[in-house]
Amino acid sequence: MAKGYKTGGRQKGTPNKNNPTKGALLNHTSEYLTPRAQVDEEGKPKIIQRIKWANGDDGPYRTVVEIPAVDADGNPLVMSDFEFDMKFLSPADRVAAELKIMEFHTPRMKSQDINMEINMGPRTIEDTLKALCGGEEEDEEE
Repeated sequence: MAKGYKTGGRQKGTPNKNNPTKGALLNHTSEYLTPRAQVDEEGKPKIIQRIKWANGDDGPYRTVVEIPAVDADGNPLVMSDFEFDMKFLSPADRVAAELKIMEFHTPRMKSQDINMEINMGPRTIEDTLKALCGGEEEDEEE
């Protein structure tokens, strides 16, 4: 039982143990999400490859379209490696990846069951009108 002061465990202010695996993953993730010029080893802009389907005389065929990752002035795009990798995905795969990432940031909604029953017993329209008027009305006799 607590005696009003710390009786065991780590002392106050003791830092967490160093975890090299955790540090390596954090550094990798940080580098992967940091914007930088998208150039290859030779300093040339990277190429984005897209699959394009076209119809030919023999039926549909697949071609690979290469798009250089440059802006309007011809300079390499400045974006993170994550954004560059997302450019390779088809729109459907990109949406699926974004949805999977959102699961880490958005809490899941839990279904709620609500019982909305009101048990008032048998009641007629006349009884309801009397209750709304504030009580029972007296019969007026002339």
